[in-house]
Amino acid sequence: MRTEMIRTMKQVFGKLRKYGKSDYRLLRLCNFLADLLITAFAFIICSPTIQDTFPDNGDSMKQVMMIFVLALAGCLIFTAYAAALFFRYKSREIGVLLALGAGKRSLGGQLFLDLGISMVLPGAGGILLGAPFAWGIWQIFRLFLVDKSGTVLTFTSGGLAVGLAFLSVSLAVSCLLGLRFLAGASVMDVVNTQRRSEPIRDVKGWYLPVGILLCILGAVLGYGHTGFFVNVLKRMPPGWMQILYLPILPGIYMIILYAVIRGRKKRRHPYQGIISRSMMKFQGRQTVNNMVVMTILVAGACFALFYAPMTSAGLIYDIESWERDVSLRLRKDLDLPDRQEIRELAVQYGVELSEWQETEVICLGRDGVLDELDEETGRFTEEYRKIIGDALCLSESGYEKLTGQEVQVEAGTCDSVVSKGSEEDSAQEAGIFTNMSTGRELEAKAGQIRHYRMLSDCVILNDQDFQKISEGLQESWRETFVLFDLAGDKDQQAEYGFAKALYQRILDGSEGAGLDSEFYSRAVKADTEKRGEEYWADSDPEGQFTKEEQGTFSFQTLWKYRPQIRVLEEQDLITRFAVLFMTFVFMALVCFTSVLIISYTRSLTVALGNRQVYQDLERLGAGVEFRYDALRRQISKIYQVPTILGMLAIFGFFSMILYVNDGKISPSEGMGLLVCVVLELLLAAVLFGFYRKSLKKVCQMLGVKRRAGGSWQEPS
Repeated sequence: MRTEMIRTMKQVFGKLRKYGKSDYRLLRLCNFLADLLITAFAFIICSPTIQDTFPDNGDSMKQVMMIFVLALAGCLIFTAYAAALFFRYKSREIGVLLALGAGKRSLGGQLFLDLGISMVLPGAGGILLGAPFAWGIWQIFRLFLVDKSGTVLTFTSGGLAVGLAFLSVSLAVSCLLGLRFLAGASVMDVVNTQRRSEPIRDVKGWYLPVGILLCILGAVLGYGHTGFFVNVLKRMPPGWMQILYLPILPGIYMIILYAVIRGRKKRRHPYQGIISRSMMKFQGRQTVNNMVVMTILVAGACFALFYAPMTSAGLIYDIESWERDVSLRLRKDLDLPDRQEIRELAVQYGVELSEWQETEVICLGRDGVLDELDEETGRFTEEYRKIIGDALCLSESGYEKLTGQEVQVEAGTCDSVVSKGSEEDSAQEAGIFTNMSTGRELEAKAGQIRHYRMLSDCVILNDQDFQKISEGLQESWRETFVLFDLAGDKDQQAEYGFAKALYQRILDGSEGAGLDSEFYSRAVKADTEKRGEEYWADSDPEGQFTKEEQGTFSFQTLWKYRPQIRVLEEQDLITRFAVLFMTFVFMALVCFTSVLIISYTRSLTVALGNRQVYQDLERLGAGVEFRYDALRRQISKIYQVPTILGMLAIFGFFSMILYVNDGKISPSEGMGLLVCVVLELLLAAVLFGFYRKSLKKVCQMLGVKRRAGGSWQEPS
């Protein structure tokens, strides 16, 4: 038999790598997955498809970046713990080599070489596969879409740069952990790395209520400080005020400590689970830290998943509340279809129209107080202006014609039309209306509030007042408001074809001001130019659209004259919001995958760190069933506590936001929250299945096994 001579430390580590492949497997896997997920996430965020869909500095993009930061932190943490596990694997080998006289410098060089190879090569593979992985997941999402136009994913080099930066940071953190590992002054410090405890001081009974109070305080202060600054102090809060969310972190930490160390006391069996609690108490500091990160990532994953059901529920409820199937705003200065042309189009598709009603509406300027933000001081200043926005007005007889509701509006007053439940937000106050062609003004007091969803935010004027203020008004300020139903056998395919054709006909006939967005005010523009100033919305890319932008998300959601057609909105809902929905689902996938990997690596840490404890229990006579129960209690807390706490916390925070917005939770919001509960239960089921797999793996590592029939089997 030929014996190979080993003369260098490089050859020693080569042999160790050859016979200890399993020691490197987890480190490589964790780094590959971390770089794959982060790079794919970065490619998604940096994609022009996403950037063109999400409004700049909008709430949706802020949510995306917040969840991305959580994913970065989570992936960085589980790569760091994978490196720590690697050093635990290597501790005995390093200790033996130190005892044989090897120097720390030579050992460190080879150890870091092994670490670098085990991180850089898998990490580079993850980075290279990041774009194909993101594209593949995106394509799977697109399979569920009917209309795939506008959802084609394109990439830039930004995702690659983020992936490389993440790999560099994770490698640097792991090297710091390696330096700390080698800093042991003696051989025994390195050999006994697995025996080193991480004690937690005693947890008092007040930890739970104080932790809950800190979480509530952080959520209320973090979310509510903006409203306080804007409404009371009349200024925007500084960015550093986001630190008001920080009490949530110590709150979560205290709740987890209480749940892990103390838990629910059992008077009948006070010593039940004492082994698992004691091991967690004396060796569980890093486990608790991991559980805090897992809690935040679970909350981030749920928050991302909540976006689609909450948005969809609100839109579906809104569409179902429409009083008519079709609502059209047809400007009189454009080449738009009239009643005859629309009927002919319906005949082509075999669709019957019914309950046709139309009336004239006019666009006037209205006065009000403008809250303007001073960019230098961050303060809001209030200034009264004769023209602050547009007011869509119709006469009392026109309102009766459209709705069938009898109204009487006194001269010199104006009634407001709002949706049910939004009276306080949408009611028109007393003010001055201005004819933008002649400059004539009409002063009107606030009248009654009328409810009609499809005429929401319109103003009803007395017939005589309407006649007077509209005299001399140019055609460009006049519109025909049309309401009708689609009758017949409700052939969805025919109705959808008619709706698409009608929509396209109106879009083809629209040009210039007919392509304005909802926040573009022609009255303010005319008044601003009259004062010799430039209207701010003229330089905003989302102020006015072009027909080439008809496929963009901004156009489909902000076009002021977009026809409201029930069948079109219902069938195109998912397609219209597809990019947003798919982005948030992808983010939830990244966060949730991070949770699974962190929980798995920590479960293995428990097995390695407590191997000696379980061996001692076996020598003391503890049976397999007893040791299995102790393991089960330890591993279950790693999964159970972060899952329950993260899901309850984000659900409560989300519910608080919905309630604070308008002082109530609407039926659509309630329906969306119910869907969110179902999604949380599905995630919990997946985590439970993963917990069972982790428990089985740990039991195999510690020799705690069952026979095929379910009875316990002592290790041989």
